[in-house]
Amino acid sequence: MSQESELRTVVERAYVERLDAWQTAAVRIKHWLKEQQKGLLKDKDISRLDVDGHRIKDAARTLAKLTEKFDEDPLLEVRDTDDVEDQIRDIVGVKVLCKSPRDQKMMFAALRDPEQLGSFDLIESRDYTNPPKASGYRACHVILRIPSDQGQPVFAEIQVKTRLQDAWSELTHEDMYKPGAAMKPSKLHGEFARAMANMLATVDDMADTLAVELTVLTDPEHELDPVALREQQSAIDVRVRATGPKYALAVDGSGRQGLIPAFAVRKLSEVKGTIKVNDFIAVDDRLRVSVEEDSKGLYYIPLELPRG
Repeated sequence: MSQESELRTVVERAYVERLDAWQTAAVRIKHWLKEQQKGLLKDKDISRLDVDGHRIKDAARTLAKLTEKFDEDPLLEVRDTDDVEDQIRDIVGVKVLCKSPRDQKMMFAALRDPEQLGSFDLIESRDYTNPPKASGYRACHVILRIPSDQGQPVFAEIQVKTRLQDAWSELTHEDMYKPGAAMKPSKLHGEFARAMANMLATVDDMADTLAVELTVLTDPEHELDPVALREQQSAIDVRVRATGPKYALAVDGSGRQGLIPAFAVRKLSEVKGTIKVNDFIAVDDRLRVSVEEDSKGLYYIPLELPRG
């Protein structure tokens, strides 16, 4: 039997024997990640992190990667299922998408924190954001070992990406150029892919800066500068378009949008400490507000809270 035939037989056996264990481990990781999401973003916008499903690597891809490893090291031995999993540790994969690089860093740090991992073991972590791969690929990868009730522990890879880093993979058709895939990257593809990655990274950094600025402006402890404010003489009516833990967004009759900050809601609620704006104000609520504007933005300060 040829080396390729032997490898194919071992890989096929691994997928028969271990598929259930891989699927179970993937579901367990996703549940754990969602708990991490809630803990890391307590009192914040939980959509900043999104556990984006899981995948079991196609058997043909696993075989292609093993074949590539054999080409690099002819003395490599792959005789059974354990050998397959030990050599290819990303058969089970889960992806976490982040709104911004700061959230990516936060999630990556949590995945390397022994206190957060509990019964999971950190095997390997790689930061491909600084510097990125030569192709332009950016992401943070973590390999974890997950205890299993169905035999040996399962290795799993968690990829932490910003949404733009993930979009890069789609825009460049990255899957088409991986080992064992249909196409080989041309010089033009490589140049375009790197240029697109750099442009998207710039947008990610800009979005991060804007997010930090918004956090400062909507912080419950933030106070508007009374000297810089230009207050309108009369109150107006606005409709709430969006709401979250730290602010709501409302629009007036002429289409101007303004922020309803947490500190203004907290004053009316008479609650001490941190509050969540969306506990008091909901989408489509109609509010009577005063208008305050400074160099940072336009604010709608509610005169009273909606009646529950």
